[in-house]
Amino acid sequence: MLEQIVAKINEQNETIRIVFPEGKSKRIQEILPKFANTKIIPVLVFKTRAEIPTEILENKKLEIVVVEEQDLAALANYLFELRKGKLSLSEAQRLVTECNYLAVLWVKLDKAQAMVGGIEYDTKDIIGPALKIIKPRPGIKLVSSFFLMLRGEEKYIFTDGSLNIDPSSEELADIAELGYEASQIFNFSNPNLVLLSFSTKGSGKGPLVDKVRNAYKLVLEKNLPCQIDGEFQFDAAWDDNIRKIKAPNSPITHRADIYVFPSLNAANIGYKIAQRMGGYQAVGPIIIGLDKPVNDLSRGATGEEIYFTAIVTAYMHIYNQNKK
Repeated sequence: MLEQIVAKINEQNETIRIVFPEGKSKRIQEILPKFANTKIIPVLVFKTRAEIPTEILENKKLEIVVVEEQDLAALANYLFELRKGKLSLSEAQRLVTECNYLAVLWVKLDKAQAMVGGIEYDTKDIIGPALKIIKPRPGIKLVSSFFLMLRGEEKYIFTDGSLNIDPSSEELADIAELGYEASQIFNFSNPNLVLLSFSTKGSGKGPLVDKVRNAYKLVLEKNLPCQIDGEFQFDAAWDDNIRKIKAPNSPITHRADIYVFPSLNAANIGYKIAQRMGGYQAVGPIIIGLDKPVNDLSRGATGEEIYFTAIVTAYMHIYNQNKK
């Protein structure tokens, strides 16, 4: 699947610049050769010229941005106007000297098409600036995230594992809708979507079950072109035989493709179990709903995981462009 994504990227007429705010990270620097045969140009951000290793200056397919060499006064004024009434000029002047804010501004100003960061910054320091500066796509009320779970020919979507901590029924329905959109970005054919719970069709009671049951009703109202069911325990969503016993009237006729977890807590635990015990590769978290692609890395991300996230981020830029 990832090979197909790279092929799609290389079919494009444009080059895709991905800005990395943590340019001084060895893990970022080590993956630079992987981009050599792609149309992706890494843009590495450094605070000072002295931070730049001599060896990467020889890389011709690389752009370097040094914070101290930028027109920081102009950038601060731009940020101040963009966030007028929510940010003082002095605060804007301070923020534009930070690599993460400068990287987000690079995307906002179309100097790069996308951003990937998070191996040194916390999630809030990557996604927070993106929400404030790039903002959600027009018509999107809630920005969500998902993990693309891969093993051999298998592929699934787990959502939302990094942003929305305890979504309401309405927010859970929006997460489900964005989960369906994610399936279309990555060419899922006739996907089944389930809303997960500790209950299957009334086997459990209480406010946590009610939240998922209400979300299910709201998702149905969205008229998504896929089969949907809930509330479901994971085994009913995964195993055809168990589903026939627990939910014999379900429209779901094969293993679910999109798993909407009831909370970030559950989704984060779930994807890590699948990753460590099930041997699935977890690509993500991939942010969906922003006007331009920005993705957050786990601080423990390997070089390969960083590369995969960058590839997916570039692909999401292509998807966004094709939608316009």
